[in-house]
Amino acid sequence: MRALVMVPAVLLTLAGTATAASAGNGTPSGAPPAANGYSVWCVSTTGARACFASYGDKVWVDDTKANGQSAAGTIVGKNWNRQCFNDRGADAGWVMCDFDVPEYQDAELWAVNNPFIGSQAYTDINTGNII
Repeated sequence: MRALVMVPAVLLTLAGTATAASAGNGTPSGAPPAANGYSVWCVSTTGARACFASYGDKVWVDDTKANGQSAAGTIVGKNWNRQCFNDRGADAGWVMCDFDVPEYQDAELWAVNNPFIGSQAYTDINTGNII
C-alpha cells in the first residue's frame, strides 16, 4: 500500500519540474520589422524564414517554397522553447505568433522547413535588451 501512495507523489514532483514549452499555428500577418541584430533577428533556410522581435515576444514565419511542407520558427532557450508553425503554404505570406518568453536570456532562433526533419538554420538572439 505504501508504494501506491508514493508513486503519485513522485509523479507530482516530476510534473512540477517540467520545462515550459509553447507551440501554435501562426495567424496571418504582415512582414516583421526589419532585422537589426539588436532587438529583431531573422534567419532563413531553404523553404522557411523566421524572425523574432524581443519587444512583444513575437515570432514570424514565412513558408518560402511551394513544396507541400509547412514551415516553423522556433526559439530555443535554456530549459524553454516556443514554436510557431506556418501551414498555410508558400503563397500565403507571413504568419505571426505572440508568445511570452523569459526576458534577458540568450537563445537561438531556428527557421525550419518540414518541421523536425527538413532544412534548418539558426541564429543567436537575446530575448530582451539590457540597458
